[in-house]
Amino acid sequence: MTKGWRIVDCTAMTGILRYKRGQLVIEHHDLETRIPLADTAVLLLGVQTTVSTALLQQLAFFDVEVLICQWNEIPIAAMQSWAKTNTRSAARQNAQQTMSLPSRKSAWGRIIHAKILGQSHTLDLLGLEGGQFLRSLASKVRSGDPNNIEGQAAREYWHRMFPDENFRRFPGSGEGRNSQLDYAYTILRGFLIKSICSAGLSPTIGIHHHSANNYFCLADDLVEPFRPAIDYQISQLPNEPLDAELKQQIVLAVNSQFSPKGLTIPSLVDEFCWQYAQYCEGWLDKLPVPVFGKRK
Repeated sequence: MTKGWRIVDCTAMTGILRYKRGQLVIEHHDLETRIPLADTAVLLLGVQTTVSTALLQQLAFFDVEVLICQWNEIPIAAMQSWAKTNTRSAARQNAQQTMSLPSRKSAWGRIIHAKILGQSHTLDLLGLEGGQFLRSLASKVRSGDPNNIEGQAAREYWHRMFPDENFRRFPGSGEGRNSQLDYAYTILRGFLIKSICSAGLSPTIGIHHHSANNYFCLADDLVEPFRPAIDYQISQLPNEPLDAELKQQIVLAVNSQFSPKGLTIPSLVDEFCWQYAQYCEGWLDKLPVPVFGKRK
C-alpha cells in the first residue's frame, strides 16, 4: 500500500480519540488501537466520538482528511489541512473560477463518456448483458452531455446490475445494496476531497455540479469515472446489512485495483485531480479521464 492509504471509520464509536507519538490512539470499550497517522488518508468521525485538540492539530500536520458525519454516517463537514498548502493554490482556484463554459462542458462530456465506458466494463466483468449497448451510448456523448446520455445509461446500467436481487438504485435509502454503495461512495468522496485540496483546487467550484448547498461540488464531478469500479467491488460482497466487518471489506474495495496495469483507485484519484488542475490552468488541451478497465 502507498503512504496515506488507510481509511479510519469511527462513525459508530462512542470512545475517545487522542494522539501519541505519531499515532492515532483509539480507546473503545476498554480496548486500545494505535494507527500511524502517516498511513492514514481519511478519518470519519461520528456524533458520539470525543477527540482531543492535540489529535486535531496532528491530523492537520499529517494532512489527514477529516469528515464529520451525521447519525446516518453522511458527511456534514470536513477539516482540511493548511499545513501543506499547494504553492499554486491561488492561481489554480482563480483558474477554476474563470474557466470558460466550453472548457467546462468539454471536461464534463469526457467525464461522462469515461463513466459510461466504465459501466459497460463492469457489466462485461459480471457476464451481464448491456455492455455493448452502453458503449454505443458512450459514443453519443457530446460536450456538456446536453442530451443527458448519462441518465439514459444509468437506467440501463442499474436495470442490469444485481439481477437476482430485484435491485433499484435509491441513494440514501439506508437499505441493502444501496447502503453499501452509499458507504463506498462516501469513502471514495473522502479520497477525492483530500486529493482535490492537495492539488491546490477548491472543492466548492464544480464542473457540472453547482449547488449552493454543496461544499464538495468538484468532488461530486470528479468521482464519476471511479463509480463503476466501486460498483463492481460491491457486487462481489454479500448482500447483507452494514456491520463493522462489511464496512472493512468496503474500505478495502475502495483501495482496489482500477486498471489492468495494477494502479489502484486512490493512486488514480490523486493523478486525476492533478491533471484537472493542469487543465484548469491551460496546461492541457483536453482533460485525460481514467476509464475503469482501460490500460493506461
